[in-house]
Amino acid sequence: METTVQPDAHQPHRNEATSGRDSAARLAGILLILTALATIVAVFARVSADTDQATLGESLAAIADHRILYGAGGIARLVAGITLIAGAWYLSRTWVIREGWGNPLVPVLFAFSAVFTAISGIAAAALAISAPVVADPTLLEPSAAAETINLFRWLAGKIGFAVAGLALLVAARQQWKGGGKMRRLSPLSAIIGLAMQFIWIDSATFMHPINGTGFVLWLLLIGSLLTAGFVERHFSALRTAQEKTVD
Repeated sequence: METTVQPDAHQPHRNEATSGRDSAARLAGILLILTALATIVAVFARVSADTDQATLGESLAAIADHRILYGAGGIARLVAGITLIAGAWYLSRTWVIREGWGNPLVPVLFAFSAVFTAISGIAAAALAISAPVVADPTLLEPSAAAETINLFRWLAGKIGFAVAGLALLVAARQQWKGGGKMRRLSPLSAIIGLAMQFIWIDSATFMHPINGTGFVLWLLLIGSLLTAGFVERHFSALRTAQEKTVD
């Protein structure tokens, strides 16, 4: 027998008319999709620039050689952070969240993640602007400013990714409690969210592209379900069933 969410009957939005499409859910879905697309651009630009070198000096030289490409990746990452912040805000405004059917911690964690993602993008763009052109990359001595900016980029990127994974873990629990077809999404959210925490383990570097791809696919999937109204219809049916039971 499936377990369903039992929302607080005293929620102020309990009697809100939701027979039509929830514009907040639709906008949240579109913004999550845009976040995924911006992330794809950011990753493609960084990989194409081939800036992950053995030393920071060599990385800066590679950035200087591919300044526009690497800078575009940083801007795309900034855009991903901005769209995720907006998506989190609209997600928090959906009646599913406001009436207690969804966990409000999910959009909070997404917003927190988005801030660090945006910081990482700004730092990457700053490196693209300031990276010096040198004839011999092995002789380049990074400035203190470059080292600091790179540290911010590295740390902010990891924090943003890990916190987004926590959001997926919280969403997985709520999806399981939601029952029905939503429950089928729960294992996927839990696996991806847990795998994203390996971002902190250096020996698990080989997993990072896989985990990143999983997160992007999750954003595309959930964004599409929100945009199509699937999530709204699911919880609307649960609410209707509960109301009939109470009556």
